[in-house]
Amino acid sequence: MDKAPLSFSSKVGLLILVTSIFFLNFLSRILPAPLMPSIEKDLGLVHTEAGGFFLLISIGYCSSLVGSGFLFRWLTHRRIIILSSVATGIALLIVAAGKTFWAINLGLVLLGLVAGAYLPSGITTITSSIRAGNWGKAIAVHELAPAVAYIAAPFISELLLKVCSWQGVLASIGASSILAGLLFLSFGRGGDFKGEPPNFTNLGILMKQPAF
Repeated sequence: MDKAPLSFSSKVGLLILVTSIFFLNFLSRILPAPLMPSIEKDLGLVHTEAGGFFLLISIGYCSSLVGSGFLFRWLTHRRIIILSSVATGIALLIVAAGKTFWAINLGLVLLGLVAGAYLPSGITTITSSIRAGNWGKAIAVHELAPAVAYIAAPFISELLLKVCSWQGVLASIGASSILAGLLFLSFGRGGDFKGEPPNFTNLGILMKQPAF
């Protein structure tokens, strides 16, 4: 387990880094939406086939959220954050390099799987590093990432499409995600402990809590 949580101000750097990773994590999953006209034209897809991309990402993401608890038995939250960020970048590079419809589908399922591993460990790292009285502020900052990603995705796509193809856009965000993971490896502190894998006993205790 990490040392006693510190003040909010002393952990701003960690919070910014983790929030940036979450931003890239979320952006990687919604970025195909503003890129879809270019993707459909390039691959000769109809709307139904293109829409299936998001189903594949969601299947991978939901499966990962359900199963991520079992990773806690072997990996610390810190390592899961690093691996998720780097693997998300690699998955985007695989999608960008895909030459066939099925290769891209495989990359999108992988993207959902590795991206979904981040969230439980990201939240745990924040709450274990910052005093409970400041959790509201810390989580609020962290949850800015999805909102900003929704706003930024079309602007990023439009800007990068002026200088590269849709594959280049995905590759750029993928490289950024890998870099963010490596930055957390070098400078991030927190989450240096393993979690407890889910079990029905714990679930029963949780559901009996009045707060739940």
